[in-house]
Amino acid sequence: MAEVPLQQLHAVWREQHGILFKAKTHDAIRLRMHRAFSWMKKADEFAIPEDADARLIFSWVAMNTLYAKWDSDRANREPEWNTRESFLIRMVEGDTEGRIQKTLLVNRKLCDRLLSEEHLINSYWGNPSEDEARKARSKPRRIGKHYHVAEEVIKILLPLMTCITMLRSQLVHGMSTFGSSANRAVVEAGAVIMFELNIAMLQIIAEDGLWQDDESWMPVPYPPMRPHFRRDS
Repeated sequence: MAEVPLQQLHAVWREQHGILFKAKTHDAIRLRMHRAFSWMKKADEFAIPEDADARLIFSWVAMNTLYAKWDSDRANREPEWNTRESFLIRMVEGDTEGRIQKTLLVNRKLCDRLLSEEHLINSYWGNPSEDEARKARSKPRRIGKHYHVAEEVIKILLPLMTCITMLRSQLVHGMSTFGSSANRAVVEAGAVIMFELNIAMLQIIAEDGLWQDDESWMPVPYPPMRPHFRRDS
């Protein structure tokens, strides 16, 4: 599957954005897409393998701006992992062209590399042993059949994103050395997968009409706000 150039996809969305802006509607998805494209354009500046860490992190931020929610009720706030999972399920359900499945199939070796990496599985760190590592290495074989069944692609996407979430956390929380040779293979794989999955999801939203469900994109965390008081520069 040829990856759609980011610039081309952004041009498609800008046209739709202009229509929605004039109609003064769909503010939530317009803001989310504006933010997502800004981070994706930055991610695209970083090459693999030289800057895989940066490409992965900026690609993650781009996805995060699409799914993030905010609720002032801290006690009853939905966990982030649950919000992200609901978003990914919605993406797969709205993927009428099979874009996500095609992305995973084309990059199956990289997906399997991430899924089989014990250092990206939470249970391994609870008991970092050879037995736990062996369990992790068997995961791609257990879920391999789902690559070819459109209705089951979510069974690959969710565990894959769990692994990438762990990798993301190791990088942004300083639990990894920048450019370390110890994790190059998984960082490079993660950078490729995150960027290309984002392209697929942006296509689903922009070209396949998922932007139309206005309510599902609300509320947008931290929308632009004018200051209530003038501040001296």
